[in-house]
Amino acid sequence: MSKQPESVLETQLIEKLQKVGYQYVPISNETELIANLKSQLEKHNNTTFSKTEFDRILNILNKGNVFEKAKTLRERQHIVRDNGDNVYFEFIKTDFWCQNLFQVTNQVS
Repeated sequence: MSKQPESVLETQLIEKLQKVGYQYVPISNETELIANLKSQLEKHNNTTFSKTEFDRILNILNKGNVFEKAKTLRERQHIVRDNGDNVYFEFIKTDFWCQNLFQVTNQVS
């Protein structure tokens, strides 16, 4: 069995995912990763989140073990907006999964 460098494997995987519709997003650090998440959530839910509202969303994502987090991603979530209004949002569409936007990037350190 032949071996290949991890970087070659990563490049080939990214190329294959792009061929099936994934959008390549250049992200080089955690700050850019979190900013992209906020942007995509806002686009996906057709809304905007303030910094404190988005911090509440990140708090939701940071709770639980891997199985609970997977469940969180599939279910509608709720936060209270800065003005006191309730807002429900989703991370992914589970019923109409093909309407989701899929992205890929290189490993982020």
